[in-house]
Amino acid sequence: MQRMAGMDAAFLYLETPSMHMHVIGVMVLDPGDAPGGFTLDRLTRLLTERIHLIPSLRRRMLPAPAGIDHPLWIEDPDFDVRQHVRRAPWPQPMAWSDLEEFAGMVAGRPLDRSRPLWEMWLADLEDGSGVALVTKLHHSLMDGGAGADLMASIFDLEPDGDGVAPPDAEWVPDVVPTTRHQVTGSVTSLVARQRHVPAALAHSVSGVASTAWTWMSLRLAGIGLPLAAPATPFNGSLSPRRSVSLTRVDLDVVLGIRKAFGTTVNDVVLAASATALRSYLLDRNALPHRDLLAAVPVSAHRPNGGRDASQKDLGNKKRANKDLVNQVSAMMVPLPVRSDDPVERLMAVHANSTSSKALQSAFGPESLAEMTGFTLPPVMTAAARFYSGLGLARFHPPLMNLIISNVPGPPIDLYLAGARVTGIFPMGPLMEGSGVNLTVLSEARHLNIGIMACPDLFEDVDELGRGFVEAIDELAELAGLVTTTEPTESTEPTEPTEPTESAARAVQADSAT
Repeated sequence: MQRMAGMDAAFLYLETPSMHMHVIGVMVLDPGDAPGGFTLDRLTRLLTERIHLIPSLRRRMLPAPAGIDHPLWIEDPDFDVRQHVRRAPWPQPMAWSDLEEFAGMVAGRPLDRSRPLWEMWLADLEDGSGVALVTKLHHSLMDGGAGADLMASIFDLEPDGDGVAPPDAEWVPDVVPTTRHQVTGSVTSLVARQRHVPAALAHSVSGVASTAWTWMSLRLAGIGLPLAAPATPFNGSLSPRRSVSLTRVDLDVVLGIRKAFGTTVNDVVLAASATALRSYLLDRNALPHRDLLAAVPVSAHRPNGGRDASQKDLGNKKRANKDLVNQVSAMMVPLPVRSDDPVERLMAVHANSTSSKALQSAFGPESLAEMTGFTLPPVMTAAARFYSGLGLARFHPPLMNLIISNVPGPPIDLYLAGARVTGIFPMGPLMEGSGVNLTVLSEARHLNIGIMACPDLFEDVDELGRGFVEAIDELAELAGLVTTTEPTESTEPTEPTEPTESAARAVQADSAT
């Protein structure tokens, strides 16, 4: 057993009945090459054979008595893969809209904290378009960067599989400690952590001071970065309900836009999001008088820490992933929605991103982890539930309008239990006061877009998905590019074309900067 890291534990403390701190992934698979097809039994066997490579999936959370310290991760003595991998309880085969609705239903329910914090649901898709796997993992287990390690453990490079070495030693579950041992261990851990509080406080104060100085310097240089976001219809108190939209755009087109205008892939994603949100707000006569503000998570994993889903990593399954911990920071990027010129919006996003990176670097990714490390657990839990329960987000300007994430994915074809992976759509959690989260993941051929929203605040999540695709098409036309697909009424992904590995690797390099 081991004590939970501060930032990992914070995702548990911040969870409320309406703010679920789990991440959702929808994976689409083509079982054509899988001998005997892709079945629930085949998936369960694969996970059972490889679970030693992902030890965090066998661990459950054990709270400290009276919340005097961070919880423990213990090797669950009752662990059974079959309790986590199930057939979707939904009429099948599913249409694409059914899959989105089911994913929203899964996202709207909290995970059972008495078991390891993850689950998978398998569903057949209609018209012979394959199968879908809806996965839910609590954010305390891992962030988007560490999720690449999960890919490296369960995916193969060939339909027949790559072969996995057995564990070095037989797995031995933990014995649940007695209350007396838990109290003793928690007090000892808490006292030990106090030695680091002065240094952590000093580092955090230094980070805040550096951020303030950088912000003032930017203001003096005529670069205005807001401290709060404008009010919009999709900012307010969350309900537990969630809605989902899944779509994709051609990766080569996005890279062409990036090259034509001298920006980054992140800039293109943010600009397309701004265009889609502008259209959504204009249709409702709710366009604010200043820029929107997006929180953009930034991975703080070391660049050479093996966190990308490269071919080398995917082929190496002899090493267990022991540290799928959260190492994440965030930058706040203004999204211009007042201008009616899409290129002007893109270039403004590029400038805003550069300034926001300077602020994020000034604060330092370690500062956030240190602040969560010495904050008392009962205080964080009580504050989150008090704020959410009273709906206080309705009574002050939002700190941000939405969350937008860009996660580099695999640049090559992957297989799961013999089935080819044709799409991976990630979705992050919603934060209180912000009703929409847009996450993109690059692969060999596409940018896959997963959008999660609270339908009580964002009434038509599909409209945002369609708007994003239309914004990319508009920028592509202005860049003199030819798109490879005709626009359709549906957001369902089209059949993939041949992979372009060099393009996907370019996205990974771009996302790291």
